[in-house]
Amino acid sequence: MKLSREIFKKEFLKGSKPRRQWRVGVEWEKIGVYRKTGKAISYGGSAGVATIFQRLIKNYGWVAQPAAQPVIALKKNNTFITLEPGGQIELSGKPARILADNAEELCSHLKEIHAVSEPLGIVWLGLGAQPLSVADQIGWVPKKRYRIMRASLKNRGELTYSMMKETASVQISLDYLDERDAIQKLRLAMTLSPLFTAIFANSPFQKAKPSPYLSRRAYIWSKTAPERSGIIPGIFDTHFSFDRYIDYALQVPLLFLVRKGRWIRVGTRRGASLRFTDYLKNGYQGFEPTLEDWKLHLTSIFTESRLKDYVEIRSIDCQKTPLGLAAVAFIKGLFYDNKAKESAQGLFQGISEIQMRDLALKAPKTALSTPFKGKNLHYFGERLYQLAGEGLRRLGDEGLAAKNEVDYLKPLGEILVTKRLSPAELLLAQTRVFKNTRQRLNEIIRLSTI
Repeated sequence: MKLSREIFKKEFLKGSKPRRQWRVGVEWEKIGVYRKTGKAISYGGSAGVATIFQRLIKNYGWVAQPAAQPVIALKKNNTFITLEPGGQIELSGKPARILADNAEELCSHLKEIHAVSEPLGIVWLGLGAQPLSVADQIGWVPKKRYRIMRASLKNRGELTYSMMKETASVQISLDYLDERDAIQKLRLAMTLSPLFTAIFANSPFQKAKPSPYLSRRAYIWSKTAPERSGIIPGIFDTHFSFDRYIDYALQVPLLFLVRKGRWIRVGTRRGASLRFTDYLKNGYQGFEPTLEDWKLHLTSIFTESRLKDYVEIRSIDCQKTPLGLAAVAFIKGLFYDNKAKESAQGLFQGISEIQMRDLALKAPKTALSTPFKGKNLHYFGERLYQLAGEGLRRLGDEGLAAKNEVDYLKPLGEILVTKRLSPAELLLAQTRVFKNTRQRLNEIIRLSTI
């Protein structure tokens, strides 16, 4: 099959669904540490990720994907457990129509993880970045994809390895009605990305000490492979479309191909990175482009929101369970209720790409107190919280959500509206009395354990 722009566009259009069929998918990343030392867990050894996976297979019916060693992913029914490069475990949940199903799946997963991890002295933290270990102290997961990324992205951003090995997030996937709705959601997700960073900032520590950043995860991402991260160029243009997103993706350098299970690193040509558009025209070392190459390539785009056959939001630090579920409810209320979505768009009417890039650089450091449009991000965050609640209530009335889904927002309201803080600021306040680094680390672990 000869690939073309029309084929790529049809792939995006396949994601179109009637509103009654919309669901929410969530990827729950989390950070593992050894309780006694606070150091990042290893992949191998008697108390590492590999052992955890083997116990999940033996005790809970998970199946290795693929079956060959080393085990780097698990599957049960339509749910997957995968690994990030530094051993962060991710639950890729089934998309669900009601949030209770997302919650039930997460809680069941955590129950299993706790049962197999606690005997090994491992705890899981709801934080956006490792509190103690830094990239050069964390081993690599033996995954072929990551081996290629490690080599190809080595000099593409000063904190790329930190992004890969230290960070964790809650990633939320949304359905769309058609092209217009998909682009509206993609643009709104990009517009609100600094707000998501600020509201859910939850990674204020480095080497067990307060860092200059409330969301160190977001700061790390700002120093990562700029050609495939950050803000999508042109996204705030009113004429942005599937075609424009395809134009952008075609210009992103190609990292890898897969043929018969073999991962192939795509190197440079005459010293320059091979963009997908170059590969489309000329192939690579005898390999001809396939639709699967394109789909794989889209997973190597790391912008704050991105497009596949759904819209994915990627700007939220990992949280403990109540705030993680609140984040999902927050996004659902804002994006699936048309009135809430339009009101949220109106709050940022006319924002430019330059303004957004500036805001995205400031939000990781100052979070809700970041100034914007004569106010600060707390003002806009509280307004979005109100809109999300109203949206969830209307969705409940329409039968597009459970009646009680607005209740999932309560933990967020307690911290954002009542205390007027981000999770990071609350965590800093709770640990401020501990001057001894070891004592502070113990308290961070106690307060952040999922």
